[in-house]
Amino acid sequence: MTKTLSLKEARSQFSDIVDRAGRLSERVVVTKNGRPEAVVMGAAEFESWVETLELLSNPKAVKSLKQGLKEAKAGKFHSFKNSFGEEQ
Repeated sequence: MTKTLSLKEARSQFSDIVDRAGRLSERVVVTKNGRPEAVVMGAAEFESWVETLELLSNPKAVKSLKQGLKEAKAGKFHSFKNSFGEEQ
């Protein structure tokens, strides 16, 4: 969930915003003079976004992902149990 708060509102609620960002994966867009200036989000979510961007900036990784999706759509995949001999 994403909320928008003015800088003044965000300043007065900052501790709660940080807590909710980490615990509930909430995002807050902070505005200054009515314009978005910053986003507060949990560290785990931020790290996930960074990893995704790094992956998508690698042409070889993107090619592999696309190939894997194509094979999955064609039914060319194995279950975890068949691949590793045990349940997930």
